[in-house]
Amino acid sequence: MKLSPLKAFILLLAFVATACHHKADLSVAPPKPLPPGPEFKCSHDTIYFRNSVLPIIISGCGKTGCHDEATHKSNHILDNYANIITLVKPFNPQNSKLYTVLFSGSEQRMPPGTPFTIEQKSIIYWWIAQGAYNNKCDSAGCDSTNVTYAASIAPICSAWCTGCHGGSNPANGMSLETYDNVVACANGGRLMGSLRHDNGYSAMPKGGEMLSPCEINLFQKWINIGKP
Repeated sequence: MKLSPLKAFILLLAFVATACHHKADLSVAPPKPLPPGPEFKCSHDTIYFRNSVLPIIISGCGKTGCHDEATHKSNHILDNYANIITLVKPFNPQNSKLYTVLFSGSEQRMPPGTPFTIEQKSIIYWWIAQGAYNNKCDSAGCDSTNVTYAASIAPICSAWCTGCHGGSNPANGMSLETYDNVVACANGGRLMGSLRHDNGYSAMPKGGEMLSPCEINLFQKWINIGKP
């Protein structure tokens, strides 16, 4: 049966898209992630789990409906180091499910819908390649001289919060994607209570992790000076 030029072109596009998707050569190391800014006081060659890897995993995987404690799809909870390391073979990203699943077929690829960026995949790769340690940089820098929502608060919310508290169905009906959302949460007292893991509040982020003292102090200062 002879195909029309249009149908033939559509089939060609589908073939190319499928072929490209499955031809990711996992034996080739991706470029190293972009170096951190000058305020980062620890090694610029080391990928730190707490600073770089965990926010990506929580935001993309350990969220409501996926691999959080309540949903635990495929019996995986990905909200802390102890759970995440079960999918990792240290020093061997090519044989670590946490990395290879990022390149699986469309039905198995994680995260579904919104794949990680090349930079995010690179961070995961090099963290595993360096040994997948439960490490962190306590001297990452904390500029509290000019605290604003755009410069100080929004980047933290984007890294740690909006994976769960974003989109069309945010966890507990609470979105933290915009300035007004965060202000409303702060005004009700829930924000600082959750960030400090105070009794009676739902601890955030999930998994027993806390933001660094620097990050928590930035939120408190932002509130104290009127939420600019």
